[in-house]
Amino acid sequence: MTRRQLIIVAHDAVVTAVALFFSFFLRWGSTEFFARLDRIAVVCALTVPIAAAAYWVAGLHRLPWRFVSMPDLTRIAIAVTIPAVVLALADFFARGQVIVPRTVPAIYWLVQVALLAGPRVLYRAHRTRRRDRRAFKNAYRVPVLLAGIGEETEQLIRRLRRDAVSALEPVGLLTPKERYIGSRIQGVPALGGFGDLEAVMRRLESRDRKPRRLVLTREVLESEGIDDLLAAARRLGLSTVRVSEAMTQLGGGEGAAVKLAPVSIDDLLGRSARELDLSAVRALVGGRRVLVTGAGGSIGSELCRQILDMEPSAMLLLDLSELALWSIGKEMRVRDPEARTRQHLGSVTDAGDLAEAFRDFRPELVFHAAALKHVDLVEAHPVAAAATNTLGTLEVARLSREVGAVCAVFISTDKAVHPVSVLGATKQAGEHVFAAADRAARAAGEPTRFLSVRFGNVLGSSGSVIPLFTQQLRAGGPITVTHPEVERYFMTIREAVTLVLMASAEGVQSAERAPVFVLDMGQPVRIVDLARRMIRLAGLEPDIDIAITFTGLRPGERLQEALESEGEDLRPTAVPGVRATSARPVEAEVMQGLLDRLRRAVAEHDSAGVLATLRRLVPDYHPDGTGPSLPDDATAAPAGARQARLRIVSG
Repeated sequence: MTRRQLIIVAHDAVVTAVALFFSFFLRWGSTEFFARLDRIAVVCALTVPIAAAAYWVAGLHRLPWRFVSMPDLTRIAIAVTIPAVVLALADFFARGQVIVPRTVPAIYWLVQVALLAGPRVLYRAHRTRRRDRRAFKNAYRVPVLLAGIGEETEQLIRRLRRDAVSALEPVGLLTPKERYIGSRIQGVPALGGFGDLEAVMRRLESRDRKPRRLVLTREVLESEGIDDLLAAARRLGLSTVRVSEAMTQLGGGEGAAVKLAPVSIDDLLGRSARELDLSAVRALVGGRRVLVTGAGGSIGSELCRQILDMEPSAMLLLDLSELALWSIGKEMRVRDPEARTRQHLGSVTDAGDLAEAFRDFRPELVFHAAALKHVDLVEAHPVAAAATNTLGTLEVARLSREVGAVCAVFISTDKAVHPVSVLGATKQAGEHVFAAADRAARAAGEPTRFLSVRFGNVLGSSGSVIPLFTQQLRAGGPITVTHPEVERYFMTIREAVTLVLMASAEGVQSAERAPVFVLDMGQPVRIVDLARRMIRLAGLEPDIDIAITFTGLRPGERLQEALESEGEDLRPTAVPGVRATSARPVEAEVMQGLLDRLRRAVAEHDSAGVLATLRRLVPDYHPDGTGPSLPDDATAAPAGARQARLRIVSG
């Protein structure tokens, strides 16, 4: 036992005796107390060793006072209960002799807890205050203004005061809620709202406390007025950073280092992270062989990362791009010392090679992310699009059934809803393929489930507007937007993939046939507003420092996207942020006939034939965007097929 622990044991024994004497004094008063002092001394002599033993077993002598916390105080209360119970039992077995009055154990318990916990709490407060005072007297600490008021703000202030590396001193708060102005968090005053930045800066400057940074907590990134706050900070020469996600992860502890990062467009467009229970995903993926097609793409690579975290027995990464496959393969080798991942350089359009990969690896789970996705390029190359997005999907579905996979998941897009582009039409056809495969597998009593997951744009994916705008900003502008009113749904790649995995686990358990899961993308964002926010984040003014030019809608592009068709009955699922529907059935003969026709057109490199077949396969595909009914002509499908086309729902 160390010298410090001996002092703690002695302290606790002394305060136990004090608590006992004081409890009898409170119960009997001074006259009777002094008259029975000898009896009290005997009770004390018997109780203190029992209490000391209880404290020893509870480990109170090992608890550092400077770090005492609520769990430690709970341990103290439990330890004190033991001698209190002994006192109560002494009264019970005294058989009429008043040794310990019945109220004394209760009084003793309260007094003893206060005398044991009080000095510890006061000592911690003293050490904390002394450390904070010493830290804040450091001439090298940088004064900062915090934006936010809530649990994360309180946690940030605590960590800043304990972090010698960051050397940041909070001198004030800005709050999005006016009712909190004038209040304090950990002694730091809320000086104003988001619109009061300039006045707050002047007030702090007059006190020689002018902040040099504005630190945003993640709780305010979606607040109304955040854009104006960032613009005002830029105008006043105040650099802006945000609390990184790593700082807010559970388990970081108060002593964790504060990590800050520049504010990015992802922060302003992404939603607050949902609390999701991933146990169902772990149960689905853990210990199984997983195949990811399009593994080198934005969605495919994030699928690989998150799936690897779920402990699959093996994972096969398939991609046509040598560079993309090499990059994700290299990352997986670093993340996976057990070497559970393999790479396969190939295309879903090569039926023989794809079949060899399936039969050799025999996946139990298949995530089909391989696709041609750039609207203008796909519009100009309908044959390649149909070969990859539709016929490639057909091969993935066929081989998934052949090897007896548990589940195959098709990554779809919002452009598949009432499509006006080749991309949208080929992806909706892919949904039809998976829906038909699910019904066929069910009818044949096969175990494989097929489902589609539909969502909109993901932030920062290859070829999306954000990397393009970033490149145009670096070049000095202009930023090009197709139309002032064009708007899109956005979601972070990580959130989208997490919800895809959650939807997959839900779909495997669902008794519903041909499920289509639709992710909640929030509200659509106007692309021109996105461009203006990115310009302001770069410290510039739109239409002054950087011009925005409108180039006109490209072929296959429309002003707004939708996540559901009018005929779809979307309903909530057990997964927050995911809704589901079922694809309406299409006759197998009709589907097979149209797919055979599409295969012939692709083989003959017949673009017109591909487009004509897509119009039959996807009845609401209208390239002109007007949505008229297709005329019956010589190439029209039979009447049964026409009826099926009119009743089909994306799936």
